[in-house]
This record gives sequence, C-alpha cells and structure tokens, in this order.
Amino acid sequence: MNEHLLIRCGPADRAGKRLVIAVLGSGEYRDRLDTDDAYRRSKFRERVIERFTLGDDAHDWLEQRIIGAADAEDERDEGELLATSKPVLVTMADVEARSIDWLWPQRIASGRLSLLVGRPGCGKSFLTCDMASRVSTGTPWPDGTACPRGSVILICAEDDPADTVRPRLDAHRADVNRVHMLRAVKRTDDDGRETEVMFSLADIEALESALKQCKDCRLIVVDPIGSFLGGKTDAHRDNEVRSVLAPVAALAEKYGAAVLVVCHTRKGASSSADDMTMGSRAFTGIARSVWHLSRDSDDQGRRLLLPGKSNIAPEQGGMAFSIAGKPPAVFWEKDVVSMTADDAMARENGTGGETSSLDEATRWLSETLDSGPMPAKELKELAKGDGLSLRTLERAKAKLGVVACPEYFGGPWVWKLPEGVAHNDRFLQDGARVRQPPTESANAGF
Repeated sequence: MNEHLLIRCGPADRAGKRLVIAVLGSGEYRDRLDTDDAYRRSKFRERVIERFTLGDDAHDWLEQRIIGAADAEDERDEGELLATSKPVLVTMADVEARSIDWLWPQRIASGRLSLLVGRPGCGKSFLTCDMASRVSTGTPWPDGTACPRGSVILICAEDDPADTVRPRLDAHRADVNRVHMLRAVKRTDDDGRETEVMFSLADIEALESALKQCKDCRLIVVDPIGSFLGGKTDAHRDNEVRSVLAPVAALAEKYGAAVLVVCHTRKGASSSADDMTMGSRAFTGIARSVWHLSRDSDDQGRRLLLPGKSNIAPEQGGMAFSIAGKPPAVFWEKDVVSMTADDAMARENGTGGETSSLDEATRWLSETLDSGPMPAKELKELAKGDGLSLRTLERAKAKLGVVACPEYFGGPWVWKLPEGVAHNDRFLQDGARVRQPPTESANAGF
C-alpha cells in the first residue's frame, strides 16, 4: 500500500509554510506546515498514519516523501522562474538622446522627482503655494526664467484646503481653476456601496487617473511624504521606500509632470544636509535634485532655499525670500545666495571655531592674498593642496570682491584684493573684515 500513497507539496509562502497533501485512493489529508521543521514533519506523519491506518514503520518512508516532494516543488518553481525570466537588453545605439525638460530651469525637472527638505514651520507650504501659483498662471520664476503654464495637483495632509490652502493660493494670485487637491480615493465594495479612504502613493492607479483628468498637469506636490507612504511602508527601509516612489517616478516620466516631494529634517547632526532628510536615504537617492529650506541664522524672518544634491544639472545658486503681508505671501529677493545647504547647516550648528566651508575659504583667500597679488594658476594649485574645492574658492573670491586681471599686457592672470582694501586686513571668523594698524613688516614691501 505504501507505493499508492502520494505526497504533494505546494510552494512555500513568506512564512516558510506550504500546503502538504497526502492522497491514498479516494482519501485525502492536508495541512499547512514548514517542511524544514522536523517537529512539524513528525506531527504531519503521525496524522497521516492515523488517518490511513498505517504501521509505525511508515514514518521513515513518509519522511523521505515529504522532503522529496518539497524539494521537487522548489526545483519546479525555480525552473519556471528561469524559464519565464528573460533579460531585456536595450542597445544604446537604438536610444535617441534627448535633452531634459525643465519646469524651473536647472532647478526642478519635468518628469522627475525633486525633494524639498526643511524643518516644520520654515515655510515649505508657503513655497509650494507660490510655485503652484506660478505654474497655474505661467508667471516667471523668481530668477526670471520662464515657467510653463499648466495644472497642479496638490497632495497635502497638514493644511486645511478651506482656511489655509485656498487663502494662500489667493494671496499668490493663483488661477485656482488649474489647482486641484487629491485628498481621498473612492472605493466600491461588493454590495456596490462607495466609501472614501485617504489617498496614499500606493494608490498608483488613482494617481494616474488624476493625471489623465488633468491633461496639462505640470506639477505634483506631495506634502509631506510621510503622510502618503501608506501604513505598511517603513520610511527607514530603502527597499520599501523605493517600492513606493519608483512607480511615482515612472508616472512622472510618462506624463511629463514634475513631482516635488516635501520632507522634514530629522534630529541629530551630520556634515551633509542631504543626510539630514528624515527617513531612508532612498528619498535623496531617487530624487534628481534636492533643495533645502531653512531660516537665515542671522535673520529669522529670511528664508534660504539652498541647493543640495543635483545630478542632472550644474549646481545652481541659492535664493532667499521672506513671508509677509495680510494674507501672508512669499516675497523673493533678486540676488543669488552664494551658499549651499551644507554651508548653512555648518553655520547654524557650528560651535567654537567651527565655520562653514565658504567662511574657511574666504578667510584662507584673504590671508593668502594678504602679501599681494598671486598668479591665479599658482593660487588654485595651492588651494587644492589645502583641501579647498575650486567652486568654493570662486565663491570666496566673489564674496571678497577679489580682482582677476593680467599682471601685465599679455602676461599671466593674477588675483588681488580690491582697491581700498589694505593687504593687512584680516577676515575674522564671523565673516567681518576689520582694519588693523600697519606694522613695519607690512610697510616694508611698499
């Protein structure tokens, strides 16, 4: 009778359990168990022996059949996977190169994810309302670059649409007919009854339906991202964050809309502003550009929008704005802010002798040119040897007003301190230059 008893196993689930069926004639016994667990296998054997009135000697061959059936199922699944999984290769010669489309030139790309990071209360929602208003009306960006007109989808959790979002849009002169808020998703149960549930980015079909309705959508704002990941997504696990954001990135590329994801900063300290983004590094990893919003440490009413990561365009200068008026609105400054998010964080968190990289470069350049003009090539090599980047050196040059000119007609270019600034001026740690009495050694060279 032993040869007529069959053992069949199904595939293992996430917990390692599988359906195991014992069949003899028209009789059947089934159970779910982890076939790698010897104790569970022994309990299954006992029940099969009891069900089919087998002898105690059935334990050994039942054990072999259970393990064999489980191994065979695993091999079958692996074979099917290998048979159905085929690589998709794209020959780059068949790819037509194209330029990046921009919503905000060199800052926010169309069809891509960008990140806006800042502490609660620093003005992120005011900034997104200003951006939405510009897109809805085609008003140029604060740096004067053109803004394509289109619709905006706001996915917001923390601000009420009636008493907060609408008044802010009105204050920024938005075309509210082009601004839409995605607050919920309607679902129909088996009885045909409709219910509304809070939208999450896992509802990718609902988001695509919204994009199909807003055919001219140029901007999607998700504010804040933590409210829309879905209850089962751990914001600190890279694979889970990417599994939610990757489909959103694919939709952005498909429909050409820029997606601006708003994130909070985490507590703690870091040398990189990007690393202060709350949650997994997948947020900054999947974003094509990262912008940081903070208060100016020297003027709490002034907000600084400063660059972080950017891997699709040269790093752009920062910008500054204030929030004023009744109702309050964003008012931009015209001048570019020569500071990165890392610089601002270092200045804000610095203690004792710590200063930002720009402060260090400015002091270094002031002291290096203290004795007189220096050939630009030699100066840059010296800066490189002291660990200063060329970009930071150029920003220090602009901050000090350093003059670059030929040493003589046709001669090599030199850098020198501007006219009216004594060579014995000292750039202090707080960025202020003070005049010191000349010394004999200082006068000796002139």
